[in-house]
Amino acid sequence: MNKIQHFRKLLRALLALVVFLICLSPFPARSQSLNLDVLHYDLSISDLNFSAKTINAVATVSLTASGLPVDTIELDLLKLTVDSIWYNSSNITFQYNDTTIRIPLALAINQGDTSLITVFYHGAPVADATWGGFKFTNPYAYNMGVGFSANPHNFGKVWFPCHDNFTDRAYYDFHITTASTNKAFCNGTLISQVTNPNSTITWNWQMNDRIPTYLASIAVAPYVTWQRNYSNIPVEIACLAADTVSVNGTFQHLDTILANFIQAYGPYPYDKVGFCLVPFSGGAMEHASSIHVGKPFINGTLTYETLWAHELSHMWWGDKVTCETEGDMWLNEGFASFNEAFTTEALYGKTAYRNWIRTAHRKILQFTHINDGAYYPLINIPHDITYGETVYNKGADVARTIRGYMGDSAFFNGCQYYLNNRNDNSANSNDLKTDLTTSSGIDMTQFFDDWVFTPGFPHFSIDSVVYVPGGLDHYFVYTKQKSKGNNHLYKTNVEITFSSNNLDTTVTVLIDSATNVFHIPIFFLADWISIDRYDKMADAISDYEQKITTTGVQPFPETNVSLNVQTLGIDTSLVRIEHNWVVPDAFLTPNQYITLSDYHYWTVNGAFQNGFLSKATFSYNGSNSSTTGHLDNTLISGTEDSLVILYRNGAGSNWEIVPGFTLLKGGSSVDKIGTIVIDTLKRGEYSLGYYHYITGINTIPDSKVQYLKVWPNPSSDSFNISIANVKAKKLMIYIYDMNGKNICTKEVNPEMNFIWQPKNIPAGDYLIRLFDGNNEYSSSKITYIK
Repeated sequence: MNKIQHFRKLLRALLALVVFLICLSPFPARSQSLNLDVLHYDLSISDLNFSAKTINAVATVSLTASGLPVDTIELDLLKLTVDSIWYNSSNITFQYNDTTIRIPLALAINQGDTSLITVFYHGAPVADATWGGFKFTNPYAYNMGVGFSANPHNFGKVWFPCHDNFTDRAYYDFHITTASTNKAFCNGTLISQVTNPNSTITWNWQMNDRIPTYLASIAVAPYVTWQRNYSNIPVEIACLAADTVSVNGTFQHLDTILANFIQAYGPYPYDKVGFCLVPFSGGAMEHASSIHVGKPFINGTLTYETLWAHELSHMWWGDKVTCETEGDMWLNEGFASFNEAFTTEALYGKTAYRNWIRTAHRKILQFTHINDGAYYPLINIPHDITYGETVYNKGADVARTIRGYMGDSAFFNGCQYYLNNRNDNSANSNDLKTDLTTSSGIDMTQFFDDWVFTPGFPHFSIDSVVYVPGGLDHYFVYTKQKSKGNNHLYKTNVEITFSSNNLDTTVTVLIDSATNVFHIPIFFLADWISIDRYDKMADAISDYEQKITTTGVQPFPETNVSLNVQTLGIDTSLVRIEHNWVVPDAFLTPNQYITLSDYHYWTVNGAFQNGFLSKATFSYNGSNSSTTGHLDNTLISGTEDSLVILYRNGAGSNWEIVPGFTLLKGGSSVDKIGTIVIDTLKRGEYSLGYYHYITGINTIPDSKVQYLKVWPNPSSDSFNISIANVKAKKLMIYIYDMNGKNICTKEVNPEMNFIWQPKNIPAGDYLIRLFDGNNEYSSSKITYIK
């Protein structure tokens, strides 16, 4: 026998040993049970022990083989004690490792055969370390069907043996025995309540629609039932008697919200609309027809109505059709989060809807990649962020982008087609893409490649415009595409709006390159032109626009800018501010002194009337705050004293420092938090910049050359300032206090002397800066004494 033959024989022996050990092991890999389909669960809980926090239960599982014959049954059950198992009325041996029950069969189950497994078990059900599981909080016992820290997240297995996944659906009967003072609520319809000889009550609920195990539910407490009907749909809310007033106040818009979902997504899928109030402060859980919602959120006000509306929308998005795997969780949670905005629109109008998505969108651009650890596509989401911000918040952002891309009619018709086509089943992102395409005739392949299957966001801007007058007004619009969180080139429809005196014309163009040019004729001369003015897509911009009707401070939410209007002008002005969450264009000519922001810039647009004058405050925040920070932490490499704000009127102009800006550092010059105030807001672009200083003095190209000389220094009355060795024809001198406030601005010529006499300013240090229009030649610190 040669060495190769010997190795092959040894390998075969090792493989045979591995197979033998697997067969003997009580913890084998799941295999044959993948061919098992559970048809029905009959769950009987005869003893809920609130003091010991335990249950005593029997589960009868009806199942069939869905493919090849199966000679081993495996069921998920987590850390409960199995007393015995019966198979088709006979006691049977089994193996159990606190996670999986394994039942070897003498005769295989063939396709189409139905078998019954009855499991007698007891113990203390598990509550997840972070969110979900089974909880006893006297006088309540209830479950939340997922565990955020569990793997997999499905948490039916904490209270009954099951196939705990998203795809296996079954019918349910629940027989829950409680004290006479309690009520049990479960999925479906209450069939009976029987008073037992010992005065306990057994509640029989029946779920006549198939659901996956994580959507099964139980809640027990001294409940009363708040009842009504909506279009022959029973509505039942389980609450304590003392909570009925709060339920009335919180659910006052239930009929409107339910009607809105039915109109948008089709008939309500289940026998009842159900909510159970539970003592849970972490939100709610969308158990089918029996939503468990935390009592703190049912407080008699409308504060949390989008939370329970989110859960109600899950009856379609997540329950009627369930994501196939956790990696496609946005199909559940992203659409339910979108329905918070959709509910806001139905109750309070289109402006409220846009405000909702504007706020959510800004938070996504600022924080989601920080909190989730990276930019992710909406498919194949990692397990540890299944319930993270990408799924919920970016998922909602993309859902409303689909709506904007398709239009309302095609979008909602497509949603109904998808929900009906995948009804009582699971689905993935490609299924949604296919169904939206089929229903509408709009090929959604490129859209899903761009927006669903790609991490990050696109950014589109108008680079420049060429106007050619004629019979029609002809515009050649040049666009630029950038990206945030990816290097992907999007190919998508984008709206360009031409505006003049409240007359708007919107044209849709296909942007498919880093730069595009579009010839667009319109019937009037536009005062200003904008892109995606109506927020139809989740691009890397957060914006706000408003008509200015009063002087004073005017906030521009989600842009990090506010105005302080000084004069209104001859008519009402409209101001639009876009916060661009991408790197600004570079200097047209290299600038070795100033580093531009590597993260964001602003565009100011709109119709500015003659005489309109406004200051503007731009906020910066490079802290690690989870609510306001993560903006400029990479730009500010030292103290905030080196921050400047720059302006250009368009892509053909160079960035220049805004003269006379005021730097307000707040309480510290190193916390990276503050504001910059400019005296005159202009249409164009603004960016933060950072000067490179050594010990507070600017680094100049050649330290041996003296460009700026100041004497005497210190001085109590005047300073002589001389300029030499500068070739530029136009020079500007700016004098700032150490907070960045401009004290003096003067245009000077090379080789000239200038005398500065301080007036009405406090003694202290000041900074003189010499510019040639774009670059700083020199700066010098001087001290004024009195």
